[in-house]
Amino acid sequence: MAMEVTLQAIEQGAEVFPLCAVQQYVHALRYPPSIFGASAPPGLEADHEERDWSQALQDIRSILDFHGVSPQALSAKLQAAAHFVQLHDLRLCGNPWLHVMRFRNVASISYVIHLDLDQADANTWNDRFHEKLLSQDMPDLPFYVNLRERGPTR
Repeated sequence: MAMEVTLQAIEQGAEVFPLCAVQQYVHALRYPPSIFGASAPPGLEADHEERDWSQALQDIRSILDFHGVSPQALSAKLQAAAHFVQLHDLRLCGNPWLHVMRFRNVASISYVIHLDLDQADANTWNDRFHEKLLSQDMPDLPFYVNLRERGPTR
């Protein structure tokens, strides 16, 4: 399916982004301490639903190409999440979860960040984070970040 999205993007004249920029973005998703710093436990690694990070790299690149969105734009949103978490002294608790959706003409990336909070508190912080994104005029991207309650750990 990822190949189909890439071919559609190329047929529509979308810009194809360098693999190294996408690799940096995927690295930050996979290894949260690299972007969340001390807010993430050392050695924390995100889970990817398909458990194949090389496939995640290809799928994310095809989604970027399809939407004509730069890896830097997605990285900016991830950095905004990291800054928000650090600013409010929140801590990650559980492996973040990456979900890449590719279905017909729908292609998006979802990243769930588990915080050391119960569900009600995590929902409050998630709402505040999304209000902050709106106030900063963050572009509507095919990348969704959600802050959730404590999650599973491996």
